[in-house]
Amino acid sequence: MPRLLQLFIALLLPVLAKADCTPAFRGYQFLNPDVLEYDSRLGPFYRAFTSRYGDPEKLEREARKNDNLNEWYERYCEQVEIADLESLIYGNTTTQLRDLLRLLDRKDATSSGLKANLRNNSFARHLVDYKCTEVITYLLFAKRAEPYVTSRGTGFKKPQTDRVAMERLIDEGLDIFKSTESHYVRLRYAYQLLRLAHYLGEYDYVLKLYDYLMPKIEANSSLIYDWIEGHRAGALQAKGDYATSAYIFSRIFERCPSKRESAYASFKIKTDAQWQAASNLCANDHERAMLHVMRAQNQRAVVLEELRTIYELEPANTALEPLVMRELLELEKDLLGEDFNPFAKENKRNNNRPRSNATARLVELQAFVNKVVVEKKSANPKLWLLAEATLEMLAGDYFYARESFARLARERPQDTMAEQLGILREVTNVLALNRINDSVELYYFDLLADLELREQYPDLRPLVNDKLEAVYRANGREGKAALLQYGFDAIQKNPDITAVKEMQAMADSLLGNRFDKALLADRVGPNPIDDINDLLGTFYLQKGQWETALEVFQRVPSARRDSYGTYAPFSKQFNDRVQFRPSAALTRYNKVELLERLLELEDQARRTTNDTIAARNFFNIGLAHYSMSYYGYNWRMGDYFRSGSSGLRAAQRRTTDWVFPHVEAPLGNRENMNMDRASYYFERALERAPGREAAAEAAFFAAKCQRNMHYAAGSPGQRPFTYFRLLKEVYFDTEFYQLAIEECRTFAWYVGR
Repeated sequence: MPRLLQLFIALLLPVLAKADCTPAFRGYQFLNPDVLEYDSRLGPFYRAFTSRYGDPEKLEREARKNDNLNEWYERYCEQVEIADLESLIYGNTTTQLRDLLRLLDRKDATSSGLKANLRNNSFARHLVDYKCTEVITYLLFAKRAEPYVTSRGTGFKKPQTDRVAMERLIDEGLDIFKSTESHYVRLRYAYQLLRLAHYLGEYDYVLKLYDYLMPKIEANSSLIYDWIEGHRAGALQAKGDYATSAYIFSRIFERCPSKRESAYASFKIKTDAQWQAASNLCANDHERAMLHVMRAQNQRAVVLEELRTIYELEPANTALEPLVMRELLELEKDLLGEDFNPFAKENKRNNNRPRSNATARLVELQAFVNKVVVEKKSANPKLWLLAEATLEMLAGDYFYARESFARLARERPQDTMAEQLGILREVTNVLALNRINDSVELYYFDLLADLELREQYPDLRPLVNDKLEAVYRANGREGKAALLQYGFDAIQKNPDITAVKEMQAMADSLLGNRFDKALLADRVGPNPIDDINDLLGTFYLQKGQWETALEVFQRVPSARRDSYGTYAPFSKQFNDRVQFRPSAALTRYNKVELLERLLELEDQARRTTNDTIAARNFFNIGLAHYSMSYYGYNWRMGDYFRSGSSGLRAAQRRTTDWVFPHVEAPLGNRENMNMDRASYYFERALERAPGREAAAEAAFFAAKCQRNMHYAAGSPGQRPFTYFRLLKEVYFDTEFYQLAIEECRTFAWYVGR
């Protein structure tokens, strides 16, 4: 991989890897920056990928440490172990280094005289055997200087200083420097001395030291030269010479991986005049192009203008590639699937996606990319072909995108580029869908069955599902759309007969295909036919169509009917408690058994001439209806989800549809608040009541139904108390009347008002 491309990758890191507390963007990502084949140790160049590499400052510290150790390793002809170098250079080894100096005071000193804690350290043995007194003295000096030259952040910010101690160290280091024979060790002393002066804030002195020390050093090529240049550039910037400072930082950035993050963080130009002065310092168009590369990362930069300028200066500059990839990644977040993404509103509200100028940016970038492709001057033509096709895909020009992807395929891309081509062709086909038939569904069933592909591209499944959902909805297949997007649980909370019957057709072994079967298994569960029949039966139950509901519930195999709940609906309650648990001694019924029992009770009540039996049966049927309503403890018989806030919501508005918004119900939550059926049977029980006690009881429960309906409909004006009035005026002398006053606060209030 070209060195320039490697160095540029880290360029965007300091700006884009800052902490972000905004809600996460919820979209689709398929573009893979790895097509640039950059060195991953340099870190990501885009915020979305910082999780791969970690904190940028930590990355640079690790790079600085590793490069430093590798240079020491090379200086010693690879005759020592890097782990031993690290132990002695970076460990808490001041005492051990002093022991080495004391040992070397002896003329006959050899590594056999090392103490036990260093005897196995190859670096320590080398220092003793080759009498490297200057190196040991330098390492001790560096350890003394380290506490005063540790930056508090990126760039070259000063830590807390101890001026007296630091000045004493500088004086001492200058004396040692003069007497040091090794030019490489001199170079290292120069770095420590300039660092100390820099963190003291003595910028004039930094520049004087530089001019004094550097001519006296003739060391071979070393990363320390760039480390030193960083402190010179920082001092120049502090003195107001932004142009020279920026130029030096740009050269450090290109040459020295272990100082890239801090070099970019310190790169600063304030005026056009400073920019021109920095540009004039450049030796050639390549260096001028690199200044534009660095400026392109500023949050206020017009990236496309920088791209154009870099291209004019140096068309084959590989830094263009990550720059254009960054723009593609941004536009992907803006535009990919934006018209059918279910989180589009959240993305706009929380992340300003798509940006207001996204379409204009895409059009302008397309013009530039097309020019690069046509002129064929770039370092990586395949990357620019990929960019061209991607922009066409994001623009909705699917025909041209397919043509461009086909051109790229003829170039026989390899590895990551080939994988990128493959997935983007699939994405283009998904985006282009406007009609769906069985063959399309089966294709995507097989595609999504590829677990390796789904793991590599986790956004593939949501992209396919969301697009299919949009196409289903556009073609009138609301049930399948709802099932795909929201799931069976959401449909249960607010069932639509068309959606339920559509799911029935999907579950039909003759009509459904593999995609339908997989969708039902995923969204409904292992027994989709039974679950759909239970939902359909519950829908008819809520409508009061008992016979139809029973016929549907009977489709569920008898062995599985209890799994949909068992109920004991004939327990009386003065005060409604939805969490009430009836006595275990009461008979429990599954849905089929209960409906069969209720139909049997009604048949008996209508046929019999015995008022006692008729009234009791009608009352029990009304009680069962009441208990399976929103207000009863058996509400699960006639519903799948109940919210305690729905009663208040109903009372606050005039409605009889009783569908309410809820955070757990994306399609709405329909509550089973209808009291018509329960009220009807309590009224029949009142008509056939054999005595005044039974009549009083029937009137009381009819009153509860009337009260509930009043509030559920959000009715204005005076509350209806027809049956409470009847109970008060006609049945005041019954035992039930006295019991109702004691047990029911509403009735007690009515009597005493």
